[in-house]
Amino acid sequence: MNNLIEFFKNNFHHLVAAVLLIICFVMIGHSMSYNRYKIARICQSITMPVEKSWGKLLRQFNLSKENEQLVQQNMDLLRERDNMYLIKEDTTLTQMSETDSVHTTRTRMYDYTYAHVTFSTTDKPFNYIIIDKGSKDGIERDMAVLSPSGVVGVVNDVSKNFSSIIPIPHLDTRISAVIPSISQVGTLVWDGNDPGVAFLKDVPQHLEINIGDSVLTSGYSTIYPKGVLIGTVKEVSTKQNATFLTIRVKLASDFKNLDMVYVVKNLYRSEIDSLKANFKNE
Repeated sequence: MNNLIEFFKNNFHHLVAAVLLIICFVMIGHSMSYNRYKIARICQSITMPVEKSWGKLLRQFNLSKENEQLVQQNMDLLRERDNMYLIKEDTTLTQMSETDSVHTTRTRMYDYTYAHVTFSTTDKPFNYIIIDKGSKDGIERDMAVLSPSGVVGVVNDVSKNFSSIIPIPHLDTRISAVIPSISQVGTLVWDGNDPGVAFLKDVPQHLEINIGDSVLTSGYSTIYPKGVLIGTVKEVSTKQNATFLTIRVKLASDFKNLDMVYVVKNLYRSEIDSLKANFKNE
């Protein structure tokens, strides 16, 4: 015990120095940890916005690719609908027995491509839409334009890379439309007010029409395929001494939020137009 006390007396200053040295190392370590923490926080405040922006960009890129794939898949499904084909019955047989059946053939009449809207208006009497495809993509005047929801309009003019569209909300719009529930054909027009509402004309007053009835393309033109949704009946009214009903139609396409559209080509249009040209009153 005396030896231990003597040891501490003789080496007291060395022991104090060692303890102080340990304390210094601990304090330096804490100081360095704090500095590292501050530096890490500063770096994090700088890199986090970059990481978030980069992550958002990657997600948008991936989402864009997924959207393009979905658009392509949807377009493939639309291309296979019956109204995209000319369906013919084989009537070349001169004699048919009771066991014979009539054969039908399907010939593609319409084809699709898609485009993105780059500019559009909805607050003018003569609205228009610009899409990002033109003549180099096979777009031509008087092609039908549809949205995933329904009819949009018709191609009006074409440049190499872009095309302009006359939409339904346009004072020159005239679309042959039918209400399937009553098999009645009328003419769809726009009155220059609400871009989400049009009017179906030339429907006689004696016909019974219900709110919510579908309004479809009639197919009586070389532009629109038959049976494409235009909208639904929103309101039906009559005017005194009038022959026809006043029918308000809620349009299926949302013209204020159009992003992607389908452009439809009638593969037999030139042949049909050449026949129509022979009629003086056409």
